[in-house]
Amino acid sequence: MENQELAGEVITLLDQLALGLADPHGDLDVLEDIEEQLIAAQQAALVPRLKAYLDAAAESGNWYARSVLANVLASTDGRSSLAVLLRAHSRDLGDDQDRLATRLYVFAQEDPAAARRVLLPWAEDSDQELRRAAIRLLGYVPEAADLTLLAKEAQDRDERVRTAAVGTLGSHHAKPEAVSLLVSLLSDPSPQVRVSVLSSLGFLQQSSALPAICRLADDSSSRVRAWVAIALGRFQAAQSGSPATAAALDRLQADPDPMSAKERQLPARVPDLAADHHTPKQSCCPRPPTGHRKASPAIFKALSAVP
Repeated sequence: MENQELAGEVITLLDQLALGLADPHGDLDVLEDIEEQLIAAQQAALVPRLKAYLDAAAESGNWYARSVLANVLASTDGRSSLAVLLRAHSRDLGDDQDRLATRLYVFAQEDPAAARRVLLPWAEDSDQELRRAAIRLLGYVPEAADLTLLAKEAQDRDERVRTAAVGTLGSHHAKPEAVSLLVSLLSDPSPQVRVSVLSSLGFLQQSSALPAICRLADDSSSRVRAWVAIALGRFQAAQSGSPATAAALDRLQADPDPMSAKERQLPARVPDLAADHHTPKQSCCPRPPTGHRKASPAIFKALSAVP
């Protein structure tokens, strides 16, 4: 009876949290306190309701509600919630999602076989957002057999899918097939994809890729040219000391484009998760700026629908 009473209390708390998250004027201090209480409670009875609210938060476009609810669900249900968390994560709501992304990476690596059972079908799903998220997460649990799938995804008509495939190819390290495929993708029509390829090749530091990288020193995109310089800068001097590489660097140094020159001064940072080479970042959930919270009718709908 005592356990039932506790479960009832925490469910009531969760409903209060959902209502507060759906209200753009909800008290953030109160919401954070409820979030901490729910995490400390570790009540499995919360899981079905949490999943419904998390889906509703993503549907509503409420990034703060998604972050808070995902944190409670991940803390309560662990890696068993990977599929629900990944679906919520796949929706681009404008926030960085560092905390949720880190949870996903950790859960996938804790049980790679279980993660891959979720990820492989979704990597070919018709939902493009879910597909990209699954391809990215595959990079944390890679297997050689994935190269066939990644080669296919690298030819997708959506440049964001191709970019995700490129980032995950980087997780296959120095496998000749992966390096060869990346080199071939330097001719992709999208500058973003070419930048991601350069980031991956710079990370892998395979000398066989140097001639193809150097050819992009004359690319039509100033951003791509800047990333050629960044990629070449990651190679050891003994690898990149050829006359062809020196000539490419000379041309880049003389590049008159101010944007290209500016980007060459930036630290070599990967442009997005798709090319992050699988180094998770941990952070807390930032508070939304005043006036940037939105009402979330889907959460109110979920509140009335969940028994």
